[in-house]
Amino acid sequence: MKCKVCTKEYRDGSVDYKDEIFLPILNVDRNDFPLKTEVAFLFREKGINVGDLVYRDDYDLPQLLKSTKSKVVLVDHHVLANKDSFLAEYVTEIIDHRPIDKSGWAYKPDTRTTIETVGSCCTLVAQRIKDLSSLMAKDVQYFNAYPVCSEMLHATIILDTVNFSKEVNKGTPHDEEMTLFLENLLKPTDCKAEREKQLTTLLAARTDVSQLSAAQLLRKDVKIVGNVLVPSFPILVEEFLNRPEALKAVSEALTQTNCDVALLLGMDLSEGLKRDIAVFSNSNPQKAVLLSKFLEDYTSPPLGLSPHQLATPECRYYRQRNLSASRKQYIPALHRFRAVL
Repeated sequence: MKCKVCTKEYRDGSVDYKDEIFLPILNVDRNDFPLKTEVAFLFREKGINVGDLVYRDDYDLPQLLKSTKSKVVLVDHHVLANKDSFLAEYVTEIIDHRPIDKSGWAYKPDTRTTIETVGSCCTLVAQRIKDLSSLMAKDVQYFNAYPVCSEMLHATIILDTVNFSKEVNKGTPHDEEMTLFLENLLKPTDCKAEREKQLTTLLAARTDVSQLSAAQLLRKDVKIVGNVLVPSFPILVEEFLNRPEALKAVSEALTQTNCDVALLLGMDLSEGLKRDIAVFSNSNPQKAVLLSKFLEDYTSPPLGLSPHQLATPECRYYRQRNLSASRKQYIPALHRFRAVL
C-alpha cells in the first residue's frame, strides 16, 4: 500500500520522495481476529473486507525479512515479546503511547521514535500523517482523500479515551487536539452526539463477549511481560472467573505461552467504571504471592488494590480503587517486579 501523498500523481516534482510500499500487518493470527470484536465491528461498519487484510501468521515473517529489503515500523508497542525479538534489527520507526521502557531496548541508534504517553496511539498516528503531509506541502490531502481512515482514527481515539471521561482520566490535551482536528475535516453535524454514538456502539461491540469461551477471552487482548501473562478483559475478572473452566483455561494459556504467572485485568463500564484484578499461578505460587504483594505496595502510581475473597481461593483477587490505572500502568510495574525478583 502506498501513501497517497507520496504517489507520483500527487507530487509536484520539487522533492525527491521515497517510493516505498507499506504493508500493514495486524499483530494477531487470522483465526483469532474475530475475538477483537470492536475492531471487527468497526471494519465492517466502514465497509472493509477483513478477509483482505494481512495477519501476522499469513507469512513466515523471519524468512520474509531475511529474504527481502524490508523495514519494520512498530505501532502501538515498543517492548517486543520473546517470539518477536527477531524484528528488532529491522525496526526503523516506533509509534507508541505507552511509557518508554528501555530495559530490553535492542533497536538501532537511528530508529525514529514517537513515544508519548497519550490516551490513544491513534492520536500519534494521526499526528504523524499530518506532519508528513505538511512536510510535502500536502496539508490535509491524505485525510480528505481517505475519509474512512479519518473516521477510524477519530472513533478509536474516542473509544480509547472513553470519550474523554474524567473518571477514566486517559484523555490528554494531545488527544483532544487531534480529535478536534479530525472533526474539523469530517464535519459531523453534532460533534458531541457523534462522539457519544461512537463510544456507545464501540463499547457495545467490545463487551459483546457472551459467545466467547474463557480460553478465547484470554486471547482477545493479551500481553506478555517476561513470564507473566497479562490478559485484559472488557468484563470484570470476577465475572470471568465465574465462567465454566475459567482457571483451567488460564492454566492452559500459561503452559502454551511458557508463562508461570497470570495477572488478570478486568474493567466494566455498564454502571460507572469498575476495575478489578487477580493473580494466579499453578506452577509457581510463591511468585504469585510476591507479585501480589509488590502490586499492593506499588506507588508509581498507587493502584489502590483492596483484597477480596472469591470462591476461587487459588486466585489472589483485588478490587481496584485507582480507576485511572489500566494495563498501561501495570506494564512498568511488572518490569520493575522482574528487576527486583
